[in-house]
Amino acid sequence: MKVFEQLKHLKGEEKEILIRNFIRELEQGGQQRSLASNQIVSRILDDALPHADLVQVLAMNNIFAEDLRAMCVDPYASHVLQTLLTLALKYAQKGAVQKRHEENEEGNEEKELLIHVSADQRQEFSTFLDKVGRFIYNNLEDFVSHTYASHVVRSVLEVCSGVEVQHSVRSSQRSQTSHALCKEDKILAVPPTVKQVLLNIAVRFTRLPDLIEIMSTECGSAVLQSLLSVLKHGDPDQCAAVVTHLIQHGLPGIEKWYIENPDDAETPDLPPLFQDGPTTRLLEVMLTCCSSEQQKNIFQRYFKGKIKILVQHRMANFAVQRLLSSWIDKETFEEVFEEMSETLVSALSSQHQGVIHALASACQRLNTRQASCMKSLIDLLECSEPGKPQEIFALLVLRMLPFPEYRAKQDEGTLPSVSLQGALTLQELLNFSKPIKVVNSLLVINPEELQSMGCDPRGSHVVDAFVNSSSVSAKNKEKLVYRFKGYYTAMACSKHGSRVLEALWKVASMKAKTQVCNELIADELKLKDNLFGRIIFKNFQLNMFKRGDKSDWQQVIDQTEKKRKMFVDLLNEDKGELKEKKHKKKRKVDTVEDSIFIDTSGADI
Repeated sequence: MKVFEQLKHLKGEEKEILIRNFIRELEQGGQQRSLASNQIVSRILDDALPHADLVQVLAMNNIFAEDLRAMCVDPYASHVLQTLLTLALKYAQKGAVQKRHEENEEGNEEKELLIHVSADQRQEFSTFLDKVGRFIYNNLEDFVSHTYASHVVRSVLEVCSGVEVQHSVRSSQRSQTSHALCKEDKILAVPPTVKQVLLNIAVRFTRLPDLIEIMSTECGSAVLQSLLSVLKHGDPDQCAAVVTHLIQHGLPGIEKWYIENPDDAETPDLPPLFQDGPTTRLLEVMLTCCSSEQQKNIFQRYFKGKIKILVQHRMANFAVQRLLSSWIDKETFEEVFEEMSETLVSALSSQHQGVIHALASACQRLNTRQASCMKSLIDLLECSEPGKPQEIFALLVLRMLPFPEYRAKQDEGTLPSVSLQGALTLQELLNFSKPIKVVNSLLVINPEELQSMGCDPRGSHVVDAFVNSSSVSAKNKEKLVYRFKGYYTAMACSKHGSRVLEALWKVASMKAKTQVCNELIADELKLKDNLFGRIIFKNFQLNMFKRGDKSDWQQVIDQTEKKRKMFVDLLNEDKGELKEKKHKKKRKVDTVEDSIFIDTSGADI
């Protein structure tokens, strides 16, 4: 416990010395394996091993390799094994180094040393990876549904592919932070034998006899989700083969079981397949990995004619959202949209607003049925009549409230805050090819309500979408700047409002900027007394503006704007080059090694 507390506060060489001595004590007593099964010691090892000496990490690998089965099924040692796997991959790299700290000769300052991993050590780490991978493959049937060993299986899948599994697939925050591979541009090479383990496991899954039982357990479903996630990026062809196997031999079996055992169904009205939680979550991941034809197959069999029921269910509605967010083919989306548009009332009444956002997002992404989507939302919120209802369309979407309900709550003074899904939906609508109804609605909202939206942590992003949308004309963007007149100071003194004001500043003409500054300078003291106001005061060069000669101020503003645009162009250029490099790298034929992303659980490379 003392070591555990000290590790939280020590850094640099002091931390490395403490870790070295701690592991040395374990080695002297020959207790590495037994104490790794202790809850506290396993937590210490999780944090300590990434900073331990290479020799000590190798020794720990050897100890664990002596009895891998016991380590995999142990509730605490299994976590340590996950850490050892990520470290082994890191140190197996050609040219790998470990960062260490050492005090200089004066003893008052630390310097960094880079310790190179020798060729023999790299080979030992590679051998450890291969041994654990093959052991997992040989015991896959036993481990895939095991509470603790299944986590090791998922770590092996990550290490063999280099793809970080989504947080939604992970079962605990601890597994996310300690054992996840990080998303960096640094690249590691997967040893050929380790890479082959992933493909072997994928093929093995298509031959397991108890597939239906695996899919319906929490652990088994999570492993399959991880497998599909890593194959999607590492081997799309094999991913498609696994998905096909699940569609043909897994999903029908689950559905058949619930049809034959209706008494086990928690919600009798829900379609059979969606009665099973683990299978439903696996289905969500499958939809993101499917080909267009596979998606259509799943929709026809499990979603068509059932969406109205699904959107009302607290868990099944997420499967509908995933169906929409992952749909590939623009042509076949027509059928999905037609059924979805008829279920929006059910989704809104069930407070499952994410379904509405998912539909708007799909229409925007696929660039289809956008006018129909806009009309469906207008009908849903009961604001098709000209006049006030149409004018506040944007506000109705923001709060996801029909017009009569909005007006009643407004009169009562109980109007709810901005809805997250409402703000996200409004942003999607602003990126439609013809968002004129939303634009007009935002431009006629009174300034007080605009200011309230701009200072809201969710609503503020709507203004970002407005000024950044390529579908909104420069003239309308300029109009929005003027609509905030009289509230510039209030915006500047708000955390989120100040960010909105800066977004508006970027699209404002010099005339509009001058008007903004005239209003702000009248409240100079108020701005200087506020943290966010001081930032606006500095960024808008108000000190120079108030001196009287506006030509110098205008020149500085123009230069700042030019630099910003150059910087944005440079970033876009770099992103383009990076995408091109990644595209070229993807096209290269694999020779000896494949590449993966570096993990965050160990020392720097």
